[in-house]
Amino acid sequence: MPFAVQYPNTMLILKLAFRNLMRHRRKTIVIGSLIAVGMAALFVANAVFESTNQGLRSSLIRSLTGDAALSARADTSFSLFGSEVPIVSEYESIPAMTEAGELLGLVNGLPETEASAPIVSALAQMRIGGIAVNVPVFGVEPDSYFKVCTDIAIERGDVSRLSDGGVFLNGVLAASLEASLGRQLTLGEDVVFGMYSGGSFRLKKGSFAGVHRYVSSTETLDRVVLADPTLVRSIANYTLGYAMSSDDPAPTDDTFDLDSLFGDVSDSVAEGGSGLTLESVEDALADTSERDTLVMTDAAAWSFILVKARAGDDVRLARALFEAVRDREDEYRVLSWREAAGSSAQALFAIQSAFYVGLGFVALGAVLVIMNALVISVLERSAEIGTMRGLGAGGPFIRGLFVAESMALTLSAAAIGVAAGYIVALVLAKGGITLENPLLVSLFGGTVVRPAPSPASAGLHLVLAAFVGALAWIYPVSLAMRVQPVAAMSKV
Repeated sequence: MPFAVQYPNTMLILKLAFRNLMRHRRKTIVIGSLIAVGMAALFVANAVFESTNQGLRSSLIRSLTGDAALSARADTSFSLFGSEVPIVSEYESIPAMTEAGELLGLVNGLPETEASAPIVSALAQMRIGGIAVNVPVFGVEPDSYFKVCTDIAIERGDVSRLSDGGVFLNGVLAASLEASLGRQLTLGEDVVFGMYSGGSFRLKKGSFAGVHRYVSSTETLDRVVLADPTLVRSIANYTLGYAMSSDDPAPTDDTFDLDSLFGDVSDSVAEGGSGLTLESVEDALADTSERDTLVMTDAAAWSFILVKARAGDDVRLARALFEAVRDREDEYRVLSWREAAGSSAQALFAIQSAFYVGLGFVALGAVLVIMNALVISVLERSAEIGTMRGLGAGGPFIRGLFVAESMALTLSAAAIGVAAGYIVALVLAKGGITLENPLLVSLFGGTVVRPAPSPASAGLHLVLAAFVGALAWIYPVSLAMRVQPVAAMSKV
């Protein structure tokens, strides 16, 4: 009686599958070991990346950008660190928001907002003790800024000095300057900032007021300088003249006709003695009140408004901000924390994505290894397959047999690999992985990496293993189904 056609038996299929795996024990151990090692490495790598993604995201949000930010709209894209066009980033000022007070009231009125802080941002050359370095400078109000950026630790100094011409240096930058100077920086010593923009070079002096440090150390964060916002407005050219030119732009109406300005021109005869004289020129130049007013710093101008969301409301906050400025979207734009952090942070995520692509190729290699092993198994067992088909085993039975072998081998090896990877990740998380290379420190968001394994991740890897096993049997099964009973049995 044809056993497979009349009595399809799942238990029989499983029994034969395990028997075949044990009969070719050496091959099973080799392939299973490769799968287990690959799955363990994949699990540990993903645990590391999960940890660094969470760490980098939280460190940027709680130290630099907030959950979202508002800025003035411009022709080019700007982040907290200036223009995203590298060739002009050091020479182009970030556009100012001249009505930031109104926006702050609007933002603080949103139920999703926990705190907000306006900042002034500029890229400048900083000179202290005869040493010059290029740094990003943030002008901040300490009362609001440290409510949004809660992960900033103050190592030395009084943050209230930030409202009185004070300058705070990052701890890493301060240590580097002190090493170059051969002495410790003294509170109160002069710090001079210079910036070239708009055809002029501006200098502004502040005083060293203290040292701050971020929880995560990256090349970008380690250069950030905090300063009095009035000082930063001066070097960024945020003046009343700038604000007036922004509020009263040149005519842009397509119907505007330049010739109409001269349509009613007629000659006039000047009266005697009313011409231009040296005395009148001197009198005009002596009155500098209008010029002095135009170059005064605009105390209401800010570059960005950083917004911290209430717990669990970060997604809703972004939508609420978009709705809040919808009627003025030609003036303002809403930035996500990644956009606010700029290309430096996005480059790190791009590198991480490249790592994930590499891990995808590893998974593809695992599929090919298993598939190749099954193909060899089919070729070696063609006589056995032909005999089973001659006894009445149909396509479902043969297909089920190879699927069972493939899934049993893949899932058992993957389970062992995930368990081993989980243990390794826990050990590494306890001790931490210390990094010294600057690129790796930036990539993984800190000098110490602690993998973050989780049961959910383990389950996801087992699902991935099942998917790999399911792909691996497709071609071998199709090959097995081509075996003809008569031809195969003649080889016995």
